[in-house]
Amino acid sequence: VSHSIVLDRRDSRIRPTEGYFGRLTTAAAGLGGSVRYLSNRVESGYFYPVADEWVLSFRGSAGYIVGLGDDVRLLDRFFVGGDNLRGFATDGIGPRDLTTDDALGGEWFYTTTAALSFPLGLPDELQITGQIFADLGSLGQLSDEGPEVVDTGSVRASIGAGVAWVSPFGPIGVDIGFPVMREDFDDVERIRVNFGARF
Repeated sequence: VSHSIVLDRRDSRIRPTEGYFGRLTTAAAGLGGSVRYLSNRVESGYFYPVADEWVLSFRGSAGYIVGLGDDVRLLDRFFVGGDNLRGFATDGIGPRDLTTDDALGGEWFYTTTAALSFPLGLPDELQITGQIFADLGSLGQLSDEGPEVVDTGSVRASIGAGVAWVSPFGPIGVDIGFPVMREDFDDVERIRVNFGARF
């Protein structure tokens, strides 16, 4: 069972240039079946036009999940990397099994982004923009840790640039990210193509 509370004052959901939004999602499992947990997640963003077609934006998200009498399963944990922390691969940071190199997810996370988007001098009808960004985040805590599991909970950060295109099929983005704070066991991905880009 889950619910979300959303406040959205952006001028556009696909390509916002001003406004803000906030979202709180709470989910509970245990009204049947064998899985029991309580999960909370919050996300917010603010967009400010600094000049014609130049937009400064700040986004953040955080979440926490707790097992109700049982450990939180792998499939129910949070994962960070890729779209929400560029410069790192999908599920690229956080607790990891050093024996198998598998990402194990975490029971809490946070991410934040500061970005500046700008025109590239192309015709407006193409709807292609550029962006420079700085991402920061972390992920941690496992109830079932073992000697082969690393879980530092340390901060990771990256900087980079990208382009986004609002195509007829939805937003498409290409980002190049460079980690500036990382752990040796993190999985790095410097070039990423994403659909539904978050410009």
